[in-house]
Amino acid sequence: MGPAALRATVLLLLGLRVSATAPPETAEPRLSQAELTQMFEDFVIRFNKTYGSPEERRRRLGIFARAMEDARRLQEAAGDAARFGPTRFSDRTEEEFRGAPWTPLDSRPPRPPLQVPPRKSVPPSCDWRKARAVTPPGDQGDRCRACWAFASVANVESLWFIHFKKLYKLSVQEVLDCSGLKDACAGGYPWDAFGTIYTVGVTTAAHYPYQARQGQCRWNQNYVLRIHGFQTLPSNETELAALVAKRGPITVIMNARLLQNYRSGIITRHLSHNCNPDLLDHVVLIVGYGQENKIPYWIVKNSYGLDWGEKGYFRIYRGGNACGIAEVPLTSTVGQDGAGGRAHRARCPA
Repeated sequence: MGPAALRATVLLLLGLRVSATAPPETAEPRLSQAELTQMFEDFVIRFNKTYGSPEERRRRLGIFARAMEDARRLQEAAGDAARFGPTRFSDRTEEEFRGAPWTPLDSRPPRPPLQVPPRKSVPPSCDWRKARAVTPPGDQGDRCRACWAFASVANVESLWFIHFKKLYKLSVQEVLDCSGLKDACAGGYPWDAFGTIYTVGVTTAAHYPYQARQGQCRWNQNYVLRIHGFQTLPSNETELAALVAKRGPITVIMNARLLQNYRSGIITRHLSHNCNPDLLDHVVLIVGYGQENKIPYWIVKNSYGLDWGEKGYFRIYRGGNACGIAEVPLTSTVGQDGAGGRAHRARCPA
């Protein structure tokens, strides 16, 4: 693809009209100041952005311009595999988007890893959404870094359905409030969420709705379910795929750097070189896997809302620990529902 064609493609992906007269073949595939300013104005309207002063608006325009330059570089590297462009996070600095990075590798949960014998083969694809075992992606909002609670609660929701055929939309807010963390909106770990659900149980989101801030724990004995505990899982992605297909979605911690301006498609292996697999700062839920154009990928449920990515999901390369996605996999454990019903297995649809 030549520079002119690439520039036209990038402009279309970023939401700008391309003039009928193509730029010279030697033109750099970059956006002019006028194009960036118009794109920023469209961005402000689309995402209902407000700024406290003209100075702050100008500062955010500069941040947005740098984000779009990063999106342009990623788009050039991605080719047809993925799309990058404006999201509601594109006026934030990388530090604002990610918050303080965690060090989960130094803070592993006090549980032995699940010993899983290696499998010679796994199903070629799996998507628990097709079994209606996954609730719609939630939105943690811009004020609360509650991804750790969203992804862990989503894991429990899916496993409960797979085992007992009951799909609940469970309360992330109760997990935040009752976790015992000093500032649950500053970030947490999956084991904080699983430990809370093990100790106090969890009710439905309808009874305890999400507020995007930590409040006082309003626990009562009318919880919907409790889990038996949780387990860490092997980091081998072949084994993880077998576990996802056999047992259900799993919770993982990853580097979110490439999600800030992600629109759709597969974050390929060479794209993942732009994120540090040792700097993990975001918790998500793997709900399946597949392959497209010979690229193996994970299907991942996020907590940025339905209007982000692929209707709240993204796909990322499977097999190379892309962005650290296989570093710290975990799952809750369930065995008996409140009515005494025993767990049974379901098959993951291809």
